[in-house]
Amino acid sequence: MFAEPPPSQGDLHFTLLGIPVRVHPLFWVVALILGLNGSRRMVDVFICVVAVFVSILVHELGHALTMRRLGLRPWIVLHGMGGLAGYDTAQLHGSRASGWIHQVLISAAGPGAGFLLALVVAGIVKATGHSVDVYFGAPYGVWVGAEGISEPALDVLVNSLLFISVIWGLVNLLPVYPLDGGQIAREVFLRLDARKGIPRSLILSTVVAAALAVWELSRVISQWRILAAAGAPTSMIFQSGSLYVAMLFGYLAYVSYATLDAYRRHGPRW
Repeated sequence: MFAEPPPSQGDLHFTLLGIPVRVHPLFWVVALILGLNGSRRMVDVFICVVAVFVSILVHELGHALTMRRLGLRPWIVLHGMGGLAGYDTAQLHGSRASGWIHQVLISAAGPGAGFLLALVVAGIVKATGHSVDVYFGAPYGVWVGAEGISEPALDVLVNSLLFISVIWGLVNLLPVYPLDGGQIAREVFLRLDARKGIPRSLILSTVVAAALAVWELSRVISQWRILAAAGAPTSMIFQSGSLYVAMLFGYLAYVSYATLDAYRRHGPRW
């Protein structure tokens, strides 16, 4: 699901800051679904798609620019599950990117670029006389939003950029493989114990992903009970992001566990 998809005839190609970028058609499909889930006006859906594109591109650009700074020749692919910044592993020989701390920096640069984008947007909002508020609590743990923007389209764009940049960065910092946090955890565990580092990072990934899946599933059940008590159609539960988040982290927990099992049985081929 998170691997680089093969090239297709519908790919969009361009170069940004000297880095090749490929956008797979499924990226637009998923971005459109996300826009439709949160908006009813078609103009708002289009704006949400633009915000998803910009936010994830900036995230991957953070990875790619750091890779290039360390002597690699990266590329970016945006696909149905988000995006990735890749490079030929043969380039590691003779580059500064081979050290564990540099691998951690590469992984952290994506969320960092997203947070920087959010800070820039928030700074512009504040400079134009509007307010930016940060909320802590359900349903996402943290929510960043701009208030007082009178133009509806601009309001949707600004808040979508803030929300996606912050939430996408926080989710990617979770110690779940193959998210950025999972790769950071792997490098840290390998640094502490080269022999047991990978299994320990996979155990952590499995536990965290499974816990998040159970938590989100409990929220789905709670929402279903509320809908049932109110007499609302239970099909509305499929409009909730909690169900899909539960499915996603359940899948990641399974993949981490399966990878751990394969590693223990066949050795370090992961």
